[in-house]
Amino acid sequence: MSRFPQLAKDSVIYGFGGVLAKSVSFFLLPVYTRIFEPADYGTIEMLTVIVGLFSAILGMGMDSAQSFYFFKQKQQGLQEQIRVVSAILQWRLLWGSIIVIVATLGSPLINTAFFEGELDPVYFAIAFCGALFSQVMSQSAEVFRLLYRPWAFISITLGQSLAAATLILYFVLVYDQGIFGFFLGGSIASLVMAILGWVFIREYVDFKRFHIDWWPRLLKFGVPLLPAGIAMYLMNATDRWFVQHYHGPEALGLYAVGAKFAMLTALAVETFRKAWWPIAMDAMHGEDGPETFRTIARFYLGFGAAGVVYLTFLSPWLVSTFAAPAYVSAWPIVGILAWQSLFYGFYLVVSGGIWKAEKTWLAPIIMGVAALINLGLNFLWVPAYGGKGAALATSITFGVWCLVTLFVSQRLWRVPFQFWIMSFQVLLGVVVTVWLLMLSTGTDSFAITFIAVHIVVLLLFLSSADTSLMKKFLGDLATKWND
Repeated sequence: MSRFPQLAKDSVIYGFGGVLAKSVSFFLLPVYTRIFEPADYGTIEMLTVIVGLFSAILGMGMDSAQSFYFFKQKQQGLQEQIRVVSAILQWRLLWGSIIVIVATLGSPLINTAFFEGELDPVYFAIAFCGALFSQVMSQSAEVFRLLYRPWAFISITLGQSLAAATLILYFVLVYDQGIFGFFLGGSIASLVMAILGWVFIREYVDFKRFHIDWWPRLLKFGVPLLPAGIAMYLMNATDRWFVQHYHGPEALGLYAVGAKFAMLTALAVETFRKAWWPIAMDAMHGEDGPETFRTIARFYLGFGAAGVVYLTFLSPWLVSTFAAPAYVSAWPIVGILAWQSLFYGFYLVVSGGIWKAEKTWLAPIIMGVAALINLGLNFLWVPAYGGKGAALATSITFGVWCLVTLFVSQRLWRVPFQFWIMSFQVLLGVVVTVWLLMLSTGTDSFAITFIAVHIVVLLLFLSSADTSLMKKFLGDLATKWND
């Protein structure tokens, strides 16, 4: 059976659930941006960024280890898969509890360094606990995804989003808890859904004994990914650190809101990643693997570039419609950061060779190089260009990351990618994005709409057209040009 119907089916389901889950926070932006001033929103963003580093250390690469060994042990029977899942859950609970305690004890130093001592230590304790609860919840949801049960996955993730939104509004509006209420609501929601998730998937949990015999194998696979997780954190968070340092929490609040709208692209990308990853893991062990990766790469970049162009065109209207007036100036951030999300999703397509060869130690090296590039670009551009410079530095970093990964992965497992089509898709999308950003804010010109729509049509054609037809089209175009 072809893998593409499975990918299409799961993409639709994940897309539906993802839209619902992400739309909860997106449609609450009008509320959040009116409850919180830009400076307060910047404080929320900075604490979220700090929790992100904590989560990277907490994860220890176990999510990837679970995906890999769940399929690898499939032939050994259900009991071996249960042992893998249970061993990871036990490790996560033990290691996570230790890290929460250590991080909370060190929170006064963080408070002094980044918040001028204005936050109570309980803020950090609640935020760190929420990160642990979220990872425990996510593992249960991931088991459903690996079993190709997307509706169960969506029930857990959507339930968390709805519960978090409800509790946040309750604590903030009813009890006037402000920033503390924001993190308290999210933490409680993650805890509740973590419990429900494991109740629903309890047949994959065996706590009759500790499965410590699996820990060395899992850690051997996952630990090399810890530096990669930290490097990924730096790639995603360096922009926030620099904006906060050079321009203050208010500028960071504006940047964070622009990033939220850019998440419309991230929504589509995350839908693809969740549907694609189990299929990719399966495909790379089959004869149709190279052709599967080759075709998906072309479709992904074409449709993705088209989406970025549309989002850039709509960004002035989106920000002015859904955010408070104080945040309107954040619109240029949207189109620039959308490319970061696109490249982030593309990594799972171009990195197949690293996973197939089980050379996960290469991932942190490549990410480390990208993180250093990100630091340098932010250092050069953020002081002078603020949020725009930070967004540009981040997107370029993710693009370089994909290029280097592609080169290394091809050395390990040859996939006949259509490089000339893929390059043209990205180049055309970037040129149009820059052009739209250089225009006046939010003009309704028919000419702009006409050109943007037709650029998108061309990108879609490039993503779906047969290679031979595309070569013939460009060849005929070149002939006419020469004539």
